[in-house]
Amino acid sequence: MDTFKKLTLGLIAIVVLLVLVGFLLPAQTHVERAVQIDMPVKMIFPLLNDFKQFNQWSPWAKKSDDIEYRFAGPAQGVGSIMHWRSANPQVGVGSQEIVASVPEQSLRVALRIEGMPDSQAAFHLEPNAEGARVLWSFDIDHGSNIISRYFGALAMDSMVGEDYEAGLANLKVLAEALPMPVKQNIVTQEIPYEVNGAIFKGYLAYDLNIETAPGVLVVHEWWGHNDYARNRAEQLAELGYAAFALDMYGDGKVADHPKQAGEFAGEVAKNMDAAIARFAAAMQVLKEHGNTDPAKIAAIGYCFGGGVVLNMAKANLGLDLVASFHGGLQSLISAKGEVNTRVLVFNGAADPFVKKEHIDAFKQEMDQAGIGYDFIDYPGVKHSFTNPGADQLAEKFDLPLAYNAEADQDSWQRLTTVLSEVFSIN
Repeated sequence: MDTFKKLTLGLIAIVVLLVLVGFLLPAQTHVERAVQIDMPVKMIFPLLNDFKQFNQWSPWAKKSDDIEYRFAGPAQGVGSIMHWRSANPQVGVGSQEIVASVPEQSLRVALRIEGMPDSQAAFHLEPNAEGARVLWSFDIDHGSNIISRYFGALAMDSMVGEDYEAGLANLKVLAEALPMPVKQNIVTQEIPYEVNGAIFKGYLAYDLNIETAPGVLVVHEWWGHNDYARNRAEQLAELGYAAFALDMYGDGKVADHPKQAGEFAGEVAKNMDAAIARFAAAMQVLKEHGNTDPAKIAAIGYCFGGGVVLNMAKANLGLDLVASFHGGLQSLISAKGEVNTRVLVFNGAADPFVKKEHIDAFKQEMDQAGIGYDFIDYPGVKHSFTNPGADQLAEKFDLPLAYNAEADQDSWQRLTTVLSEVFSIN
């Protein structure tokens, strides 16, 4: 009995000692890790400030294939929230919310993880000659929870620190894979996006020095998502716009023969509901990009793309302006509701693909729908007049195409002037 009492008293003493020691342990735990990323802070910060980018570099994303996500609040910055749920205990259930965001400097995130006291994470970006040092920290207050204090003192730095190191390594790879500016501060980026289960490939161009710019969608010719559309996106970026050359065919397809191009374009024309869905998805990609002002969106299109943007104006998707360059004028949908989109049409008067009856019907429809438009007809100018490669294509395939430098320059100048007016850019 004496032995039992001694053991009991000994156990009680150990427990009391452990409790006392626990109370002496820090109530707060701080963990931090850092990495050098050889890219400008302007390239790194958007990856942190947008939770929809999180799983591209998160150390936990690949730990479970059953994670469910739900997003709330704005797309980026303060108030943006991501909820997650997984049966994997390494991932668990919780949410994170951006509570402070200083562009290109720091970010603070409130963490609510099931089974743990509320905590917070923070990012600090320190620019240097090579790029930036990114520090990721974690802070938690255990309060009077003795077990939590022991866990914080004995295991949290190694456990959280290991995940943070993995995440920062992923972030470094992701950021350093981004394209560097192609001209001065112009950055380009290929962005895949999904529409009804199919993959489409877009091309974004923007000025790194402009924090929030009006967005312009660029719709390709019937040849498909080629370098010409991408070059126009870069030109728009040089003017201060965030430009997105979208993909109307899927998988970035490009035709190598007029017959194939006609088939691609014809498939889109057959199903305008699908075409609208493709255009709207690309529009959403542009709106959600951190350098785009989602309230200011225009669209321009060439040849097939010109017809697309004219029909999208009538679809009433909230575009401020559309501009068609040597585009088809045939109406594939009727105007829906009160359309406030301004319309520009640049047409070659000698374009055999656009007949007088097409022009008359187009103008009549615009007038009846109450849509404000400008129709600029260039005398003697043929189809594809803005594309310097038109003469080569005309010779190769015996097509009635011809580049016209004067019409190209005049139409581009008129576009840029109207864009400035619509978006109030000095």
